[in-house]
Amino acid sequence: MTRFQLDPEDSRVWIDGSSSVHPIRATADGVAGWLEVATIRTGVAAAPKLAGEVRIAVDRLSSGNPLVDRETRRRVDARRFPEIVGTVTAAARIDPARLAVTGDLAFRGEVRSVSGEVTVAFGDDGHLVIEGEARFDVRDWGLQPPKVAMLRVHPHIDVRIHLVARPD
Repeated sequence: MTRFQLDPEDSRVWIDGSSSVHPIRATADGVAGWLEVATIRTGVAAAPKLAGEVRIAVDRLSSGNPLVDRETRRRVDARRFPEIVGTVTAAARIDPARLAVTGDLAFRGEVRSVSGEVTVAFGDDGHLVIEGEARFDVRDWGLQPPKVAMLRVHPHIDVRIHLVARPD
């Protein structure tokens, strides 16, 4: 098993949502965490033993609109729950560059099991690039989207990750 640290300068998360009026987009840099994975030079091991944790500080999420960001932090209760934390619980190799990953996602004090696929690429210097995307319903974590007059925020969001992990 090789341990990797996420590079906060190169790791990012994008969140896309929608409303009855316009799209809602946010990004977060400064993503932190670690991974442990059995690797071979051409990809992940046939039976990967994968462990890891990804942490996103809620105050790093930015839509570019200070009013939207302030309301998002209020609804998420960022003072009580300052991080979104994903923990890997299982993985299965689909092919040398893709894994099916299962984990727990902690958001707003609620933890839910989630699953999806990620791609894993190796850089020349031994770093990993992990990318994936998934759709979530924020109501699963107890967050009710706002409804104000004609504005209705839809509960489904698409989350995309780009993680760069360097050997410890």
